Amino acid sequence: MFVRFLLFLLLVYLLYKIFQSIRQLRPSGNEHDKYKPEFKEGEDLVEDPVCHTYVPVSQAFKKEISGRDYYFCSKQCSDKYELEKNM
Repeated sequence: MFVRFLLFLLLVYLLYKIFQSIRQLRPSGNEHDKYKPEFKEGEDLVEDPVCHTYVPVSQAFKKEISGRDYYFCSKQCSDKYELEKNM
């Protein structure tokens, strides 16, 4: 009877460890939730011409192309815009 009790405790411990490792591997929430833009109240938002997301002017990636200012959410969108424009 004592052996059964020890086996039961061992099984409970192993299950606990398995669930704990699975919980650590799972991402917590949505990837977009990790980026929380911090902008001032009343600050203007600009639309990225590539992915059409809105970004606060203070955090936007600004690039002058052909004498005109363009605002992007990232350098990747800026590069993609230039590649598409040059084609």
